[in-house]
Amino acid sequence: MQSGRKLFVLAAAAAVVACVPSTASAAVSATVTGDDGNPAGLTAGVPLGIRNMNVQAAGHVDATDAKSFIVKVIGPDGVAATTNSPCWDTRYTNESKRYVDYRGNGTYTLVTSLYSDTNCTTGQRDVNFPWTVSASVAISPPAPTMLTRAVNSFSTITQQFNFAGNPGASGYEIKYAKGAVVQPDGSLSSPALKDGFLNTTTGKVELFGAREPGTYTIVARARYLNYYSPWSPPANFNLIAPFDLSSRTFPDSRGPSYQVRAVVGEPSAGGKVTVAVAKGKNGKRFRTLGKAKVNSKGVFKLRFRLSLGTYRVRYSFAGSSTVAKGTVYEVVKIRRILR
Repeated sequence: MQSGRKLFVLAAAAAVVACVPSTASAAVSATVTGDDGNPAGLTAGVPLGIRNMNVQAAGHVDATDAKSFIVKVIGPDGVAATTNSPCWDTRYTNESKRYVDYRGNGTYTLVTSLYSDTNCTTGQRDVNFPWTVSASVAISPPAPTMLTRAVNSFSTITQQFNFAGNPGASGYEIKYAKGAVVQPDGSLSSPALKDGFLNTTTGKVELFGAREPGTYTIVARARYLNYYSPWSPPANFNLIAPFDLSSRTFPDSRGPSYQVRAVVGEPSAGGKVTVAVAKGKNGKRFRTLGKAKVNSKGVFKLRFRLSLGTYRVRYSFAGSSTVAKGTVYEVVKIRRILR
């Protein structure tokens, strides 16, 4: 009876020992710099997802697990993303940190090689700690359509775009062009390809050279050293000029029949301009004198008849693909000669 009880106790103790996890396995650990800039724990065989391009990986080995160890990182292309660490004797050093070269998106692996001697000559086993980098950026216009300049101004507006960067990027490449073609790799093809710039104070992407009306495409990507993230999804936007007049004259100003000749600020406007007048300097009850077609040079002409007096003239444009809807007012006084 006692012998049976003794065998039962021994069997139970063995079962308990079998259930206790290996202290040696638990002693090998690793971290990598997370998106918040702080070390994030890695799990052997289970990739951790991050976006950070500029990371430091660290391997930790206790003396109970091995007598020495070497740490290295393999990039997603199968090429070393760090130099190998020295052979560390775990009696004196238990952690090794390596700065990792970004070699594109994909899975990186911190390999911790364990040795049963102090000179890293007798291999024991490797413990692999993977993480996956998915670096990306996003860019978007503040509105689908924007003005190239302010009314009656020759200065081009600096366009500002919403931008989401990537942790750890050392810089960004931003490209845009009118009528650009998006290539299979996400880049743009255009003979008029231009650079955008990130304003680090506002966090906005700025375009300084977009002067011509038309449909544009913009893309961006993050850079760390010599490698880049994928290009952002292309964002399309339209630029149009405001409706204004660069000149207005009355070539034959003797009445009672008059002709007005005007030039639209953006010659590609096309369409028609409606000319209307209201009696007095501040008149509000307008009557239409006619509609004038804008030619390829941005010029329109209209002949009309008016009696003597002061009038408020209104030039209205319904908008086109290159010029915004708008209205221009002026006051004229008609005696014998229109002034």
